[in-house]
Amino acid sequence: MFLRPILLAIGIFTIAAGFAYYTSSHPMDFRVYHYGARGVFDGTRPVYGAASGLGWPMHYRYPPLFLLLFAPLAALPLGWGAAIWVTLKIIVLIVLLRVMRCRLQPAGARSPSWSFCIVFLFITPYLVEEFRYGNAQFFVVALTAASLLVARERPVLSAASLALAVCVKVWPVFFVPYLVVRRDWQVVAYTLGFVVFLTLLPSFYFGFHDNLNLLGQWFSQESQTQLGSREIWFPNQSLRGVLMRYLTVIDYSQVPDSNYQQIHIAELDPELVRALWIVVAAAVYIAFLVFAGRRRHTDGRLEHGLAFCLLALLEPFTQKYALAVLLWPALISGSFMAIRYVRLFMYIAAALALIQPLTPGSAAQRLFQVLGLDFAAALLLTLAILAACWKSSNDDALPA
Repeated sequence: MFLRPILLAIGIFTIAAGFAYYTSSHPMDFRVYHYGARGVFDGTRPVYGAASGLGWPMHYRYPPLFLLLFAPLAALPLGWGAAIWVTLKIIVLIVLLRVMRCRLQPAGARSPSWSFCIVFLFITPYLVEEFRYGNAQFFVVALTAASLLVARERPVLSAASLALAVCVKVWPVFFVPYLVVRRDWQVVAYTLGFVVFLTLLPSFYFGFHDNLNLLGQWFSQESQTQLGSREIWFPNQSLRGVLMRYLTVIDYSQVPDSNYQQIHIAELDPELVRALWIVVAAAVYIAFLVFAGRRRHTDGRLEHGLAFCLLALLEPFTQKYALAVLLWPALISGSFMAIRYVRLFMYIAAALALIQPLTPGSAAQRLFQVLGLDFAAALLLTLAILAACWKSSNDDALPA
């Protein structure tokens, strides 16, 4: 009886130690934060621009607040800071999984062990990639998920969590209109207030006018990166990236890794394809908001999951580690695996998620990235959540 928790604790400790050892010698994105923050605090590097961080494309891309939040880790040696960073992620993941498992599973339902295995096989490659990269993405995912979990019970806490997520990475703004259509007015109002407060908070360090100037530099840098017609330095796994690779000719000689293959079936103007992405993304998001508004009286488990899926598919750029946002919809899909279409979509999605990391050879892995296998996996998960929504709607429509 006592052997199982002991073995589990040993397993978690071993995994955490392995990640800590690896990231301490391969800090990757954490190194950008570390060097960038140290350079800002000692006056040797600018906050933004090609000379920030380690230089383009590994330059600093976060709002000023993140520098202050990151300051304690920046004061540590790089290896120790990276090890603590990933250890904190594992602790947060364990806590989040325990809470989400209790909150997301339907009352009285027990998911079979094989459904957990499918969920585990699907989401693990993306979590491993996020932990390996040392990006801040997972912490923002956790803050956003925590906000949604307590939105109707503790709106102030929910708003504080969502606002902090927004002020580290902008993408949680995606959930604000969604909360509006669900009529969670308190969460929305408090979130906007907290965002203003947290955005201005770095003024105590940088000064009010310098903080505004830094915010302007950040907005200019990121708006050009996110909404420009040029592709970013990795095979983007969002709808935009897939459209660009299949419908335009991408000049890979302009990015650090020029070994990706051309797969285009047309040679359209990139500006035209970008406009197509904007129209399609806007139409899908509006349709989602209408759908969510009609289901605003539900507990939101499925709708929140669908929002995370659409975020990954519709945002301007989605790198593999960014697909850690699929944690919520992956977990909720496990509770609906008895539905045939949910099961079918998840089987295929898990297979696609596993193909790339298990395939030997960098050439094959680059090809899978260009083909958009991770986009396809996220799309299939979206279809699984939609199938679960359809089933739940039909069940609710049946007479008692």
